[in-house]
Amino acid sequence: MGYKIPGAAMDRVSLLWRLRRRARRGVLCMAFFCISMALLYAICAENSVPVTDAIFGVRARTRAQPRAHSVVKVLRGGAKPMYIDPQKLPGVVPGDPQRPIPVLSSPNQTRDAVDSPAKRKLKERDPPGFFARLLPRPFTRALETLFGGRRRGELSGRVGEAEFFGPHGLLGEVWDDEMSSSMLGSRLRKVVQNYQAMNKYGVEFSGPGGVSSRPKLSGPKLLCQLRDKVKVTTLTNDLEPFSSLSWAVQLPPNTLTSDLGPYRSCAVVSSAGSLRNSGLGKEIDSHDAVLRFNAAPTTGYEKDVGSKTTIRLINSQVMASDDHRFLSSSLYSSGVLVAWDPAPFSADLTQWYNRTDYPIFTQYQRYRKLHPMQPFYILHPRFEWQVWQRIQDNMAEPIQKNPPSSGLLGTVLMMSLCEVVHVYEFLPSRRKTELCHYYQRFHDAACTLGAYHPLLYEKNLVKRMNRGPDRDIYTHGRVTLPGFGKMNCTEAAGGSTSR
Repeated sequence: MGYKIPGAAMDRVSLLWRLRRRARRGVLCMAFFCISMALLYAICAENSVPVTDAIFGVRARTRAQPRAHSVVKVLRGGAKPMYIDPQKLPGVVPGDPQRPIPVLSSPNQTRDAVDSPAKRKLKERDPPGFFARLLPRPFTRALETLFGGRRRGELSGRVGEAEFFGPHGLLGEVWDDEMSSSMLGSRLRKVVQNYQAMNKYGVEFSGPGGVSSRPKLSGPKLLCQLRDKVKVTTLTNDLEPFSSLSWAVQLPPNTLTSDLGPYRSCAVVSSAGSLRNSGLGKEIDSHDAVLRFNAAPTTGYEKDVGSKTTIRLINSQVMASDDHRFLSSSLYSSGVLVAWDPAPFSADLTQWYNRTDYPIFTQYQRYRKLHPMQPFYILHPRFEWQVWQRIQDNMAEPIQKNPPSSGLLGTVLMMSLCEVVHVYEFLPSRRKTELCHYYQRFHDAACTLGAYHPLLYEKNLVKRMNRGPDRDIYTHGRVTLPGFGKMNCTEAAGGSTSR
């Protein structure tokens, strides 16, 4: 006669069995959920602009720029936005430190359709796996991102990077001043086209630029045109609507160009990753005045970027970001500060004051209370769009309808203060790399070629105006520009175009 399990014991065994089954199901569901979220994150990181467009539409991303973190907040569903470095250029598509975005090619064909012998050999050595043939490309790239260490944040010496940024790369030894969006890879080209179509600032432009028949001016004529058409000016306490505000006394009574300079020799130090291992620190510090950008540090990088800071040009996003600790960090408390914020293209000062991109005036007042003796200026927004017009006037295709980068604004600013200006790594040297900033581990070709800012076209303009030899660009990343006060425009005046 067999042993019978009592009813209560049977119920307990059945309950335990059901609990274990549910636990196994829960673990499987959780694992599936985690893998799905990881894949979604990787795909979004790999194709940020297309995915954002697909989920929210172009209009949502238009509203989000340049406040790119708001889209990430919606994706995350949280109240605290993810930190986005303002210097990473809103709209930049995250790149791959080991397999860079295919961005450049010969003038007649895109890089997507061309494989160098070195890359063909690499493909022969490393054929695609079985799953790579079955899965769509975004999924295979996402899997590489998750499990292949594609964003380790380290410089790579592999063949793939050398094809674009190495000594024999498609970029060549020095920047070609005929670079155009047709030479970009399909992904980055789409980003640029999206920004060209957005026109957040209501740009209305008519001039000789933007068409292939545009006459190409010589370097001296370009320099004189820049001097004659662009006025570097800052806000003063007698301008409306500021003169009627209670905090007007915090604004300087004179413009920056009245208070500073003239300097004999000046350095404009970009934040480019190619400054790493440059050994340019002593040369940079030898100049009479040095301009740096945003949150670029010197401590720990003196050998490559120097330690002297005369002027620091900062954008309003840096001022408003808690992560940059603008009000408390010692990084900003020495030298002269110059801030800028983009206004709508045709807005007057009152309209801009009521509709800034970031709360530049609130932060300015707070900072002035903490540092009342430190010189602190705000660029007149008209200056930014005057510079933009010079770029567009001298390009053969439409450029992004967004303000120029801090790099070009700072260069023109120093040309108004100095007899000669040396700009470091705005045009990339032989050390060119996809590392965006020398003090960070973020890789993207768009930091060199532009996305939100018309950076590609800015570099074209600077290359044409460069008065130094190409060898200086290749070896030191150094461009030499004359100051406005030292230009002889008698002969060049006939070549300047008017708008």
